[in-house]
Amino acid sequence: MSDSPSPAPACSRTVSVQLPDLLSLCTPFELRVNRHCRSACRASETWLREVGLNLEWQGMKVGLWASLCYPSADLAQLRLAADFLSLLVYEQEREDGCSDENENEIFDLISDRLSRVAYKCPAWYMRFHRSMRAYHDTRRRLRSLDSTCIPDLETYIDLRRDASGLRMVFHLIEYAGGLDLPERVSSHPVLKQLTDKACDIIAWSEDAISCAKGMTPSSRLNLVTVLMKDRNCSFGSALAHVGTLVKQSSDAFLAAERQFAACAVMNDDTRRYVRGLRDCISGSVNWLYETERYLGTKGNEVRAFGWVFVPVLD
Repeated sequence: MSDSPSPAPACSRTVSVQLPDLLSLCTPFELRVNRHCRSACRASETWLREVGLNLEWQGMKVGLWASLCYPSADLAQLRLAADFLSLLVYEQEREDGCSDENENEIFDLISDRLSRVAYKCPAWYMRFHRSMRAYHDTRRRLRSLDSTCIPDLETYIDLRRDASGLRMVFHLIEYAGGLDLPERVSSHPVLKQLTDKACDIIAWSEDAISCAKGMTPSSRLNLVTVLMKDRNCSFGSALAHVGTLVKQSSDAFLAAERQFAACAVMNDDTRRYVRGLRDCISGSVNWLYETERYLGTKGNEVRAFGWVFVPVLD
């Protein structure tokens, strides 16, 4: 997933705004949690410290995120998922100091385990690798933009899907569920629509929540800043419109799901994959309020009331 805008070292004002009620927009998607959550979290956090990746992992709760996205995975599958998501978060958090030359270095830490999966499922790994390459390419492109180069909404939506890393998160549904999705299924236009809409719901929700850390001229691009330019509107109005867009994507996902249910490619594995997309939507949006990455220790308060005080530097 994308990292949040960096907090301003100093701010000219503080704005009180109400975030969209993202949780209510995701009520059609059941929230489930993996029974191995505690064990996987402890093991993953210990490993991260051992390999020298120092973040406030306990507050980040990345293992919880994995447990919500992959509730049916066994312990070994969940552990790899938790480690991968942690590396994704770590890379995004440290991205300002990351050169293009060593951008794959972090993920090399799990290359041996991914290679074992690739040996068993080469087609899956090819899709995963393509998504990782698109992730790095798109983030490199976004890093090259300055604060005056804000793309239009349609361009941003396409960029955000790849830059979020969520396509890789969705590929792990297949791994964690032991699923077999042949190319004719994985490339099906309705399934592509489902994955795109799931990606939009999660990424745009993150864009809204991440604004709580602050808005500055050097803040990284997100949907809120794009809408402020595209619609020539205020910060608060842009946030409200994010909620509208998330609701539209949620409705579009449910409509595509009904359409896909009647497709000839639908079988037990494809049905479980679609349920996995639902788990990722519900799990990721709920995790945004649980992790301290965006809201600090105020997640429960924001979950209940929705109001945040945002430092803004003009």
